[in-house]
Amino acid sequence: MPLRTGVSRSRNGCLTCKIRRVKCDEEKPTCRRCRSTGRKCDGYASPSSSTRRQSTDLRIIQYTSQVPEPMKMSMFPSFHQPLAGCDYRALEFFHFQTVSCFGPKAGDFLLRAAYHDAPVRVAATALGSLHRAFVRDGDGPAVAQSGLTRYALQQYSSAIHLALNQIPVTEGQSTDSILIMCVLFFCFESLQGHFRNAVQHGIAGLRILRQREERFLNEGIVARLPPSIVRLMFVTIENQMLEIDWQSYLPVSIQSTLLSPSKLPPVNLDDTPTLEQLSDSFQFCYNQYLKFLYLSQRLESAELVQILQQNQAYYAQMRQHMHAWSDKFDAFLGAHVQTDQSEADRVTINHLKMWRKVMGIFLNMDASSSEGVLDRFASEFGAILCLAEDLINSSSCTPASRSKPSVRVQPSRQQQKTLPTILPKPESSSSSSSSSSFFVVSLGLVPLLWIIATSCRHSQIRHRAIDLMSRSRRREGVWDSVLFSTLARKMVTMEEEAAGFAKGAMYEPADLPISARTNAVAGEFCEGRQGKIEFFRNGTKLREEVIQW
Repeated sequence: MPLRTGVSRSRNGCLTCKIRRVKCDEEKPTCRRCRSTGRKCDGYASPSSSTRRQSTDLRIIQYTSQVPEPMKMSMFPSFHQPLAGCDYRALEFFHFQTVSCFGPKAGDFLLRAAYHDAPVRVAATALGSLHRAFVRDGDGPAVAQSGLTRYALQQYSSAIHLALNQIPVTEGQSTDSILIMCVLFFCFESLQGHFRNAVQHGIAGLRILRQREERFLNEGIVARLPPSIVRLMFVTIENQMLEIDWQSYLPVSIQSTLLSPSKLPPVNLDDTPTLEQLSDSFQFCYNQYLKFLYLSQRLESAELVQILQQNQAYYAQMRQHMHAWSDKFDAFLGAHVQTDQSEADRVTINHLKMWRKVMGIFLNMDASSSEGVLDRFASEFGAILCLAEDLINSSSCTPASRSKPSVRVQPSRQQQKTLPTILPKPESSSSSSSSSSFFVVSLGLVPLLWIIATSCRHSQIRHRAIDLMSRSRRREGVWDSVLFSTLARKMVTMEEEAAGFAKGAMYEPADLPISARTNAVAGEFCEGRQGKIEFFRNGTKLREEVIQW
């Protein structure tokens, strides 16, 4: 689809006309076009919005719009006009497929937001269309050239403009909409493979979230805090960025804001917590561990040293919370026999089992960070890999069999009633290929497989992990299985060649000399679909290369 060129257009129209993509007469306080058609005019952006655009991290990509005739359908109050066919199909895919990538509770929340908030709906439509192309065509040239992708980019551009009109947040204005849009933008750029842009959207949302939390907690206005589910979604995003090392993307001016311990308490578990509560609680514990680990390796200023000391105190509490969490998780497993578990519950339980094992490895390591400290955990890595293989090889992890967002251990009837369905039930997706590309934003498998491949020096275990990554075709936020399997294979090959092993040779950790080990891989996402990777051994750079995906 060609870019729009040589067209002079006013960008001062009302928000309703912008969403409808029609010419606005710009009459104030409400435009004549909206009044004449019986629509609610949402007013105009602040005159200073054009200057604010230059200081944000949100990226604008402008495409022309070509849509078919609108389709008549039942509407929520926020729908000011019938949906065009492409809008309808994109929102349908978002409804039945995309929201399940966030987990049940977050999926329900995003679904309600998309139906009741017009700017969020534009972002959801963009994400639904791109996700549909990703599942249908995979992650190759066909996606970039497809009509679904071109339409998704046009909607994404519109959503960016709507988000910019809400920045900065004025006094008394809710930040829920812009925070949700930052989450959806993070996912959109992740699906495109533009991971640097995704990280920038994540940082922008985290910054807004932490500033609002700081302000309202200081003022004692707890009721105006963003919803807890928004906080949880950003914890998931923040965990991914800490895992891939966001130092090169994080401005020094806001490091202390984002890395300081949150003043909000962690998720408190009931005596008999639900599986959903156990999953949420683990995410917060893991987040605090990652912050402590990140800060302990980068004492570059007195301010960060002070933050580390705060985190050390919090870290001790987190260890206690982790032990308490583990006991309650065991109690939950004992009270819920495997034959009574749904497929969705089984997937969540196995994810938590794997992540608990990884946390157990890290929390039980010796204080010394010397190379080879992980060699004694080969059996634990093998157990994690077996669980991962079971999940990926089972049909429950294919996009075609994802559960609806409202499925949970203890479903809430009241909540289900708040989600009236305006879209028809889709046709059976049993014909979908089990090899379809898979997208998810939650506790994932790719980081675990990366840890096994690069930290476990048992040849069979690490090569099984690499093979599983390469064939799973998973994208979990900024963790792409094909990309990271390629990096892991490069690192393992370097170690095996340095040790003088023949290709395909079997070995155990004790057989691989410390002097042959690649003990660090540093990477940075660049613009577009490329990045810079550096491999180190004992502080010496072995290789630097630019990779594309």
